[in-house]
Amino acid sequence: MEDFTNKTLNISALPKFEETQLQPLEKKYFFVMVLQRSLFYMMLLGVLLVIYFMNSKDSFLEDKLMYFLGIWSFLVLFGILYLRISFTKKGFALREHDVIFKSGVVSETTVIVTNNRVQHVALHQGLLSRYFGLASIELFTAGGSSSDLKINGLLLEDAKKIKESVSEKIIEITEEFKEEAPTYDSLTNEALQLEGDNKEDNETKEF
Repeated sequence: MEDFTNKTLNISALPKFEETQLQPLEKKYFFVMVLQRSLFYMMLLGVLLVIYFMNSKDSFLEDKLMYFLGIWSFLVLFGILYLRISFTKKGFALREHDVIFKSGVVSETTVIVTNNRVQHVALHQGLLSRYFGLASIELFTAGGSSSDLKINGLLLEDAKKIKESVSEKIIEITEEFKEEAPTYDSLTNEALQLEGDNKEDNETKEF
């Protein structure tokens, strides 16, 4: 058994995850994001048109259809611009002991999941993602019903490779734990040995 140590660490010398080179998402995923958001934009346009035509006789709304379309166009352009910035801010990295995913426009969020916490890896493909040959990876850790980390916009082949790599890490960690964990027989032998030592000590004291 290795001797226990508890040395003080120099914070400035610790490795920084910010220095990790992140891989961007597949460019085709941006079109998937736009198409998914388009459904919302079309519903919004429908709501605006319904409001206009139901109140078109109102003196305030009369002949203001172009204003409604202008508002809708502004929201669409702003939404697409936001999607573009959000897309460029996303990135991931598969490292030896963990997986990193960064996202966020106003405030950046970095999620790091270590391999020894992962219990399940899932690969998903939606309708649009399947058409563009893309997939997403979800990592589930112990005690969670929802995924702790989800990476969208991966090429299907890359997603399969990541799933296989993380799954292999899980198996390796599980096997190492089984080898290091004490078995029932070893615990029984240790208990019997301890009991025998106690008896010898008691007999020595009585003598």
